[in-house]
Amino acid sequence: MNTKKYLLIIPFLALSVLSFAGNVNNVDFSIQFYNKKIYFLGDPIWVEAVVSNNSTSAVHFKIADNRFYSIDFTARTETNISLNHSKKYTIERSSDQPVFFREINLEPGEKYGVLIELSDFIAFKEPGIYIVEAFFYPGLYSGSSPQSVKSNRLILDIRPPLSTPAMKEMINPATGEKIEKKPIPPDEVVAFTLSARQKGQWKRFFLYFNLEKLILRNPERSRVYRRLSEENKRKMILRFKDELREEKVDRDILTIPSSFKIIKTTYTPFEGTVEVIEKFKYSDYTEIKKYTYYLERKDQYWQIINYEIQNLGTE
Repeated sequence: MNTKKYLLIIPFLALSVLSFAGNVNNVDFSIQFYNKKIYFLGDPIWVEAVVSNNSTSAVHFKIADNRFYSIDFTARTETNISLNHSKKYTIERSSDQPVFFREINLEPGEKYGVLIELSDFIAFKEPGIYIVEAFFYPGLYSGSSPQSVKSNRLILDIRPPLSTPAMKEMINPATGEKIEKKPIPPDEVVAFTLSARQKGQWKRFFLYFNLEKLILRNPERSRVYRRLSEENKRKMILRFKDELREEKVDRDILTIPSSFKIIKTTYTPFEGTVEVIEKFKYSDYTEIKKYTYYLERKDQYWQIINYEIQNLGTE
């Protein structure tokens, strides 16, 4: 794909004289969700818009640096009520400003794609299911019946907003389901926990830890804990959880690995051991350690109750 870059300043009122060099019927314009997931009201909604040349000859079109002059979106409810454009869109489209653009040349079979934040175009004010379409303007938007190519339709499901970041952290973005303990094997428990730590997701990180057992592994904490009433034991567990989150205690299990690999898993019906090679990347070297996680099965769920660390050097 040959791209000629021009920084031509075209007055807004003169855009209507621009023409599309090629047959618009040979151009396919499609949209799809980028890294599709479940969306909650207020989330950014990224859409990938792709122009494809399905003809046997080259086609040429213009792409404005300001995407509002190259692409437009519409959204309507299941009852066919159209949503308004966003305030940002309305301001940009109504301004009488110069438009910078590039000329794009697509050879047969080539594609050109851009990422668009849908909320920049459409004002989503309520949760619901929406039908989304897009229009591509090969000669840029002029406001006087410009030539356009229509996209496919997308079904957008926007759910009610979650009240707190902590609640959102416990929602699977791919399915919208609440993340709860599952009867998964020990190796998956450890992988889930390490992945949560890498992403800074504390609620997920703590999901499979037995914090009481972690308290008891330390002789000093254990002596204090065993003398407490049941109510004060619960308070100590909560305080220990806060100290872990603030990285005041047990920092060796809180260090974020740059990568990890499970090398061995063994377990009986009630006890399990998972060995993991974890790497910690620093500016000029990478530290390598072997973590051995000990788990026990309570009811149908595996929980991490202890761990050991062995230094393996650097690379």
